[in-house]
This record gives sequence, structure tokens and C-alpha cells, in this order.
Amino acid sequence: MITGGRKMNVLFFFTDEMRADVLGCYGNQVSKTPNYDWIAKEGTCFENTYVANPVCVGSRCSLLTGWYPHVNGHRSLLHFIDEHHPNFMKDFKDAGYNVQFYGKNHCLNDEASRQSFTKSLGLKLAWRKDNEVVKTEKLPMFSGRYHMLLEPMEDEELEEMTDTKMVNAGVDFLNHYQKGENPFFLFVSLNNPHAPYTIPKKYYDMYNPDDLPELRRKDLENKPAFMRIIREYSHFEKVDDDTFRKCAAVYLGMVKYCDDMLGRLIEALKQNRLLEDTIIVTSSDHGDWAGDYGLVEKWPNAFDDDLTKVPLLIRVPNSLKEHKVKQLVSELDIFPTLLDYAGIKAKHDHFGKSLRNLIDGEKETEDAVVYCEGGYDVREQQCFEGTERDYNFLMRPECIYYPKMLIQQERQECVCRGTMMRKKNWKLIVRTNGENELYNLEVDAKEEKNLYYNPNYKNIVCEMKNQMLDWYLQTSDVVPRLQE
Repeated sequence: MITGGRKMNVLFFFTDEMRADVLGCYGNQVSKTPNYDWIAKEGTCFENTYVANPVCVGSRCSLLTGWYPHVNGHRSLLHFIDEHHPNFMKDFKDAGYNVQFYGKNHCLNDEASRQSFTKSLGLKLAWRKDNEVVKTEKLPMFSGRYHMLLEPMEDEELEEMTDTKMVNAGVDFLNHYQKGENPFFLFVSLNNPHAPYTIPKKYYDMYNPDDLPELRRKDLENKPAFMRIIREYSHFEKVDDDTFRKCAAVYLGMVKYCDDMLGRLIEALKQNRLLEDTIIVTSSDHGDWAGDYGLVEKWPNAFDDDLTKVPLLIRVPNSLKEHKVKQLVSELDIFPTLLDYAGIKAKHDHFGKSLRNLIDGEKETEDAVVYCEGGYDVREQQCFEGTERDYNFLMRPECIYYPKMLIQQERQECVCRGTMMRKKNWKLIVRTNGENELYNLEVDAKEEKNLYYNPNYKNIVCEMKNQMLDWYLQTSDVVPRLQE
């Protein structure tokens, strides 16, 4: 999209581990998210957006490449996009955009980051070397609290949080940006609301756990065995429901912090008269159980909507307002949409589709299908968390991630490969080990009644499996384009 003879700027606000149903614009009656809600009122709210992988790195790699995790092995926390892989950020930079990346990267290696960003600033773990490094705050990783509910931070620590510093840098960039310069792509990526559950006190105690909806039950039949095993290894039978409800309440407080940070960036656009020259998009890499099913965080081959369904809000100047899209869409579609508006052609084959027609109000299709995949084969020992080489520092009983890593070393069948397919109101989950799942989300939105083993639904399972096989064949790889 070109305004006044120049391409639109882009502000991409990205969070870590934020599920869709925690925002007011997605129907949450308790959560206070006025800035997310403002984007929904000023633009388009995609009500059914699914990630391609339920864990950070795999999801982010799919976002930036338009490839499903199986295409190039981006299925573990250790396998990043390298300098030989194409990615959409590089396309924007090569097209003349001033690409600024502030915050958690967690998907591009050192050289790929240098190739893709004009400037980067962020977590030591998440980005490499290019310009300035902001030292991360110390998290009490070794509290032994496997439920991940930590004590609140002091309010005075708010300005010292890495996420706050990243937003400060984004605001500073907008304050100093001069119209007439190359268009910018400002990507601000927060670590919040990623567990462990802690935040300064004013957010920590913002919500009363008693005001929250009931958590999803943990005594359900035909759910995957790994749910029970996670609870056993984490000693969650000793954790009362009030603690899990407090996890959910603090998680909402962390979401409110993210909303406040988003508001600061929107205000900077307004103050610098950049709002009508800038596309705003916000989403997340995956969700969080946050107490549902008596569980916290996520799991590599778990595909509940808590984990796989994320917000996607896009505001394009002079486009439809208060526009809601019910069609199923994938995170793979986000960057192709932005490239479409920028008039840039991707330099590699990918599987994303531009959503511009939906933003413009064109008819939705009821036949859309989305896929998510995760997990590892036992032969892929390089993928599992808890290995001596890569996780020695964390493999201690007092580490809050210890049970998660121990399961992946002792019960590797619990992390087997799996694939989710969502079609209309049906969700199918197929795994190489353990329980498969089928849900009719029209009548069972909380995914409490697994129909996979009910013979009355055999035909639906067969039809969806065949379609899943076709999808795997069509997306099994990509052939590099010949260099001109």
C-alpha cells in the first residue's frame, strides 16, 4: 500500500505465550485490554488464528519463513533460522525498509539477524551481537515452584524490565523518525506474558481469581496421557485449585502489562503523526494453559486452543473498522499480507496467503483449513530438552523447568510427533504414540469430550486424515528458486 507516493510503515507488536481468549476484543469479560480493543475497533480482528507450532522457536520460524515446521526441521528450541534460509524480514530490508527489531528474537541466528535487521536490540538469548545488548533481568528460575507462580516484583522494578526497555527503544525510534526517510518496519517483541507468572505488584494483584471463569477440568477421560504425567512429575496433586486460579489471574495481569506497552507505541505513532502512515499488526507465537486442565505453560505436542489459537489484529489506514473475520487463518499468512500491502514479492516459495482480501471485506470461505504440528521422534535426540550438552545448567531439581526436561529424558514417548488439523468446527489431532483426539468445537468449545474413539465419528476421522495426508504431500518441501 502506497500513500503519498511512498510505502506504508509497519509496526508489529509481538508477545510470547498469549492465547486469544485473554483479550477483551476476543470476548473476555474480565480482562482490561483497551489498546488491543482499540486496534480491533479501528481495524480487523481475526477471530480464528492458529499457529503452526505450539512452542516458541518452531512457531516463530514458521512466522518468518512461511514454512511449516516439517519443511526445514524447525521443530525444537535449538534449531533457528540460519543465514542460508530465506525469511520475510530480509525481504523487507532488501526492499529498502529500515528494519528495527527490539526484544525477544528466539528464531534467527547471529548472521541471519545481521542480514535481516538494520538495527536490533534485545535479549542476549534472543538476538546476537549486532548493535547494543540490554542486560536481562534476573528471573528466579531456581525457586523450585513447578507451578511457576512466583512472588510479585516491586513496582519500582517496572522500568528495569527488559520488555519495558524494548518498548522504550521503540518509542524513542518513533520520536526520532523523520518523514521522508525510508519506510520503517518496527518489530517490538516482548517476553511477556510468558511464564513464570510474575509481574510488578500493580499488575500482579489487578485481578481477583474469584472473578475469573472456571478453569477447564483436569479429570477428563480420553485426554492425552502426557497431561497426567506432567502433573505427576510436577507434583501438581499437591497444588490446590486456588493456586492455579491465581496463576490465571497473574497471567491476566501480565497481559494487561502488554496492553499498556502496546498503548505507549500507539501513542508515539499519534504524537509523531505517523498513525495514518503505518500498518499496525499484533499477534503472539502460541498460548498458555495458565491453570486450565491443572497445567501451566505449554507442551511440544499439545494442541488445545489454549495453546494454538492466538490473537491477530491488523489496522490498515483507511480500511474497514470494527471488522471481524471468522475464517480460519494461519500465522503463516501474516507476513504475506504485509508484503502484499508493501508491494514486495517474497524471494522464496512459501505456504502463506495474503489476508488483504479479507481485510477489504471480501467474502470469507467456509472451507479454510489450518494445521499445527510439533513433537519429536525418539531418533531425534538433538531435539529433546534436558540433554547434558545443551541444558546442563538447568537440569537441577530446584529449576522450575526441571520436571518438563526430566519427562523429555525419561518418558520420551510423551513428546512424540503430532499434527493438528482444524476444519470448520472439527479439530483432529493425530500422534505417533498415545492418544489421538477429535472434537466438535461447535458444541464442545472447551475440548472436553474426545470423540476420536467413538465409532459414530469414524467417517469424519477418515476424511480428515486423508486431507491431512494430502497437505503433507503438498508441503513436504520447497525447491529453492534459481538465482537470476
